[in-house]
Amino acid sequence: MKDIIEQKLVIDIDTAPNWDKVYSGICLVANSEIVLLLNFNEETAEFDGFTIVKNKDFEKYRVWEKEDYAELKNDNSVELLKTINVECFSDLKSSLKNLMSELIAIYTYDDEESYLVGKILSINDSSIELKLIDKDSKWTNKEKIKIDEISYVGFRTSYETKLIKNVLQHRV
Repeated sequence: MKDIIEQKLVIDIDTAPNWDKVYSGICLVANSEIVLLLNFNEETAEFDGFTIVKNKDFEKYRVWEKEDYAELKNDNSVELLKTINVECFSDLKSSLKNLMSELIAIYTYDDEESYLVGKILSINDSSIELKLIDKDSKWTNKEKIKIDEISYVGFRTSYETKLIKNVLQHRV
């Protein structure tokens, strides 16, 4: 994985047989706890935000072949990579602490259909408290989530960016 990170190669992470998801992107961090990707968005065919998954949640990954790069319509990776300090992403807890000022998206193991988006209000050794935001950019309730139950964290994608922009416009 070290070579993959150094060469900024795009990989597909397959979470089967745990669940049916494939995450694609440039691998920025890969250690015994987490993998951090510059997320590839298939719909827009460009890079869009970041993804954190736990290393234990996948058994295989695939490095993109030369022909796979034809899917990439706009390589905007250089400007996005300038916005992140990968040193802050050594494990899930430190990553979450680093993301306290961000709007994040979370999937949990107990409900893979539940997509929670919000801002971290507090964090301790075992859980985070999230102030949730709905699809209409309205702040809703608070949710306590055990860190061990988090299977995915996304941040700075166009979706979270749009939601927070709408919140800021409503304040004016």
